[in-house]
Amino acid sequence: MDAGKIRAYYAREDVSTEIARFAHNREMVGRYSSGGYSSRPGTVFFPGDVVRMGLNGIVSFHASVELWNNPLNLESDKRMGWDFLIDLDADNLDKARMAADTLIELLRAHGVNSVSIKFSGRSGFHIFVPWESFDDSLSDKFPEIPRALGLYLEEYLKEDLPKNVVSDVHIDSVAIASRHLMRAPYSLNEKSWLVSIPVKDPWFNLEDAKPENIEVKPFELGTSKGEAMSLVDLAIDFVKRREKRPVEPRHTLNLKNKVPEQFFAPCIKNILKGMSDGRKRGEFIIRSYLSNLGWSWDEIESFVFDWNKKNKPPLRDNYIKGQLRWNKRLKKKILPPNHNRDGFYKDMGVWTDECANTKNPLSYTVRKYKDYLRYAKDQERKEELTRKRAEKETKKKEKEKPKVKKEEKPKTADST
Repeated sequence: MDAGKIRAYYAREDVSTEIARFAHNREMVGRYSSGGYSSRPGTVFFPGDVVRMGLNGIVSFHASVELWNNPLNLESDKRMGWDFLIDLDADNLDKARMAADTLIELLRAHGVNSVSIKFSGRSGFHIFVPWESFDDSLSDKFPEIPRALGLYLEEYLKEDLPKNVVSDVHIDSVAIASRHLMRAPYSLNEKSWLVSIPVKDPWFNLEDAKPENIEVKPFELGTSKGEAMSLVDLAIDFVKRREKRPVEPRHTLNLKNKVPEQFFAPCIKNILKGMSDGRKRGEFIIRSYLSNLGWSWDEIESFVFDWNKKNKPPLRDNYIKGQLRWNKRLKKKILPPNHNRDGFYKDMGVWTDECANTKNPLSYTVRKYKDYLRYAKDQERKEELTRKRAEKETKKKEKEKPKVKKEEKPKTADST
């Protein structure tokens, strides 16, 4: 693409406005056709900054995944947070499409529904999980948490993709480092001269990424507070096991039998009444909850589909099947979110006062069920003792009965 067309593209009001909007709280630098970058740290405050940089020879824009109070003063204590970026590369676009589809399913199976996707402009995708999906305490855990998440997801990606695809697909997680940059939405890609556009579906029409065809829409990173924290726990544990470090044994429920519905936590019973809002979160909670209570996957599937009929409107059958399929394949059980997790029980309107007394719905249920089992066992012992006492008393009475003497035959004259 010649320099005039590049300048004209970045001079478009809709393009410059959206690039500037996305740059808020991010470091933003430009790249020249020679391959060099503009000075760092840098940022974009106004659409006019984008236009000016384009006039000065910038051909592409790159933004940080880290969020800063002041992008021009990058001290670690000034970091507000970070978005988790999955930089998915492949040797051709169709393989990247397959991998992106699979990754989105995998994230949703872990309860992460706030996922945004962007075409890289060549043969890959950028999949985003926004900072609000994590706990604020992780703001200083960059890049170690994003790296762990990338390694964990890549491991499971390998299991579900065909071998001829796996060998050519890679999540660039190891390359994540402090001040890591990615191509900004609506930036040109200088290798293909296509635009890095947000997409709803990896199988988008490639013609839509041509500069003359793009329709600029805000690249919004919608979120549900804290929904990715269960995924973080699994990723950290995966990395520890991979590095062969000693891991403290987790508490196991050791339930030999399926826990009946009568012992379900009150918040779970409220979810089971059916929902109009928070249905996907409800499905994730039920699925992870039952999988830890001795229910088989066939039983869970039947139960979830019956519950879904009460929702208004119901979730798509294919969505539920996809979540169950991923959950079945996980080597470790996923725990439902804790009662105090933002974005779940209180926000979903299923919270009860009893939730405040236990950490997790499983804690409530296991305690109630084990109390019942202890009570049932005590009752069984009492009944056994009562039975044995009754048998003992019966035997004692039998022994105490007076013996009846046999009647003697009268003597006759013949016997004398």
